[in-house]
Amino acid sequence: MLRVQVLEVFDGDTIRVSMPGGKQETVRYIGIDTPETHHPDRGVEELGKEASKANNELVFGRHVFLETDVEKRDRYGRMLAYVWIEKEGKIYMVNEILLRMGYAMPFTFPPNLKHTDIFREAFARARRENRGLWARASERRFSPYQLWTFLPSLSGLFVTVEMVVKRVEESERRFTLLPSGGKTTLVIYKSDSPLFGPIGNYSGKRLTVVGKIVPGYAGPEIVIADPVQILDVK
Repeated sequence: MLRVQVLEVFDGDTIRVSMPGGKQETVRYIGIDTPETHHPDRGVEELGKEASKANNELVFGRHVFLETDVEKRDRYGRMLAYVWIEKEGKIYMVNEILLRMGYAMPFTFPPNLKHTDIFREAFARARRENRGLWARASERRFSPYQLWTFLPSLSGLFVTVEMVVKRVEESERRFTLLPSGGKTTLVIYKSDSPLFGPIGNYSGKRLTVVGKIVPGYAGPEIVIADPVQILDVK
């Protein structure tokens, strides 16, 4: 692992560090995705400020350790890393802590899969303890039609939706679960699909799902990154 100093915290999952020798790098955390705080279209999303603040309190000004995986950089040139901090003689992974606090969603992006099981357990623990996004979503229950009707005001919020899956469509990058009524769709990216088993089995089933509402081409979408987001299947 590489020891660096954190110079700036951009948001919940991106920092700027000083490398050995003085070179500066922007580092994107592997395996998680926190709500936006600087997105040009979506602005500040729910829990974005909280995630950024938590990240800042964990790492700003500190020396941290960077652990890389198979793919070292993303398409924007940012360094990809698991970020570790030392406290009282023990080391903790910041990526995992943010998931456990309920401020992040798992973001599986092969081939960087070294700590996927750790992230899934942290995400599940946040659900069990009703932290962060789980607490927000438990207060908001909608049908697919209601989500479509109120989309402008719900965009970026964490919600619970109950829907019957009419059919499953497959494209190059993802599976789309279409409802029997309304225009809200559920999305499972193929990079995450091995966690779920046969996606086609959801056709005809009633699902209760927690996730973040994002505007899609045909209406609201909720990305299901982990099976723990599916609260019930009937």
